[in-house]
Amino acid sequence: MRSVFFPRLVNGPFGDPALYVHLAHRGEALLFDCGDLHSLAPREILRLQSIFISHAHIDHLCGFDLLLRHFLYRDRPLRLCGPPGLIDRLEHKLAGYTWNLVEGYPLELVVAEWGEPQGRQALFRAARGFRREEETAISFPQGAMLATPDFRVRAVSLEHGDIPSLAYALEETLHVAIHKDALAAFGYRPGPWLTRFKELVRRPASSEQPVRVPLVGGGEACRPLGELVATIAHLERGMKIVYVTDASPSEENAEKIVALAADAHLLAIEATFADQDLDRARTRNHLTARLAGELARRAGAARLLVFHHSPRYQDQPQRLGEEALQAFQATGEPGGG
Repeated sequence: MRSVFFPRLVNGPFGDPALYVHLAHRGEALLFDCGDLHSLAPREILRLQSIFISHAHIDHLCGFDLLLRHFLYRDRPLRLCGPPGLIDRLEHKLAGYTWNLVEGYPLELVVAEWGEPQGRQALFRAARGFRREEETAISFPQGAMLATPDFRVRAVSLEHGDIPSLAYALEETLHVAIHKDALAAFGYRPGPWLTRFKELVRRPASSEQPVRVPLVGGGEACRPLGELVATIAHLERGMKIVYVTDASPSEENAEKIVALAADAHLLAIEATFADQDLDRARTRNHLTARLAGELARRAGAARLLVFHHSPRYQDQPQRLGEEALQAFQATGEPGGG
């Protein structure tokens, strides 16, 4: 499977949590948590469409001001999703600035809060001094905080001591693989039309939908969508990336994580403490590296990416990654903890 999501940790395993995911062929990106973002180039920040916050501890939200600074002049909305209380917190942050010179600025912030069975959503417009507007109740079918024809982002609420922390699954709706040899055999020229073709397949459109196909020798042909699917493509389960951080090492959390991350292509998960410091992990309501690896193995994840390491291990920078990988690759039943 060729990747359609390209994830990377913004600050490495010891820095503030922030997972940047570039969406292939779309010029867009998503961000999971919003720690320090200064290492992102302005063009990378401006690709962001939606931000997904796990919880409002400072190391997960301190990058918001930099985002706001870059987006002030943009004429498209920026969506932020997160746990209960996020609307109030962002309202307070926005109220900390003077907005007397923003008349006519186009930026709109749409903020959605998780809730069971209902959450809420509010709008903040730059042109109106970012006063809270249009607050409404909102539901999240099957946990989806964002759903498009191409992908969705589902959330589950985990316990992080006495507060909730949201974990997220980014799932491609359907993976449409293109056979380059078939394109060549039919004389079809690769190009942007293939992105439109994939969008029609995922929508899904009628098999009789005509698709304009540029030809290698010049000009174009018009082919039914169903014919193209049968001759130049095959369909398979979409790519899945799961993001988990700041979760107490409880069995209840473990069960939720394993369910969310089932068969993920990548599980990005915190590994804050070493297994020998499990008591401290319980006190601080974080996962150990061993637990992170075991959860990835129980979920059947294909790849594991660990982060949010405690600075106490900076003199042994490989330790937590190696411990997590050992548990991930182990055979037999995962151990207790």
